Amino acid sequence: MQRLTCGAVADYHVHPDYSVDAQGSIDDYCRAAIHVGLREICFTTHYDADPTRVGREGFMVIEGRREPLSDDCVRHYLDDVKQAYAEYGPAGLMVRGGLEFGYYPGCEEHIAEVQRTFPLHYRLGAVHSIEDHCVCCRDEAAKLFAKFSLERLADRYFERLEQAAASGLFDCLAHIDVYRRYGLAHYGEKIKTIHRGRIDKLFATMKKHDVGFEVNTSAIRHGLPEYYPSMEIINDARAHGVRLVTLGSDAHRPDQIALDFDTATSVAYELMPYVDE
Repeated sequence: MQRLTCGAVADYHVHPDYSVDAQGSIDDYCRAAIHVGLREICFTTHYDADPTRVGREGFMVIEGRREPLSDDCVRHYLDDVKQAYAEYGPAGLMVRGGLEFGYYPGCEEHIAEVQRTFPLHYRLGAVHSIEDHCVCCRDEAAKLFAKFSLERLADRYFERLEQAAASGLFDCLAHIDVYRRYGLAHYGEKIKTIHRGRIDKLFATMKKHDVGFEVNTSAIRHGLPEYYPSMEIINDARAHGVRLVTLGSDAHRPDQIALDFDTATSVAYELMPYVDE
């Protein structure tokens, strides 16, 4: 794990082992963050409550046990974050707690209630599923792609993202072209430009509701040459006045924290006045 050479930075997309697909405790991540030179870390445990995906989503891991999502789960997680802040804050690491909410139609009241109950430092929204298939899970993505033309997939995906942006529930939308992760192999090079003619409406909605986007570096470990989103989409967002609010590694293990941030900070130059403080 290499130390950063780009100055002090923050990682605002991190999954500790409260997420069912992650490894490493909050304590493990905090130590890793200090080791690489971060000044701030924000945990974004998955909160995916789509009732159509019962058995595949709707869980958090509490003390090694897979538990159905509940207020008690969220409280346990956020108490752990607070304890980490008390321990690592004096060492120079700001520790914050958020959730990555999986958006699905009809989720608004449920998510709003969670957010009223637990004031969060950061509310990250994501579209993970279309038609009951996870677009960023290898086996499920293959089934989804077999059912949908690229054009139809893109229409559904961007429509869902626009609904998420319009909900008023999120500070930021995560990995907004994550369909590239498995879609490139299935659909080919055309997937790199399928956002054209579709994303302008999304950006108008994000601008209206003051929803930002992240530069998510996990695409690098997924074998892609560009982050989520691609440079073309990043520049389109800037042209539409949509805010780039964070860098996120989308780490699911402590050794993935701040992945490729030395390079990403040059892409996310808007953040440099903050990260250089």
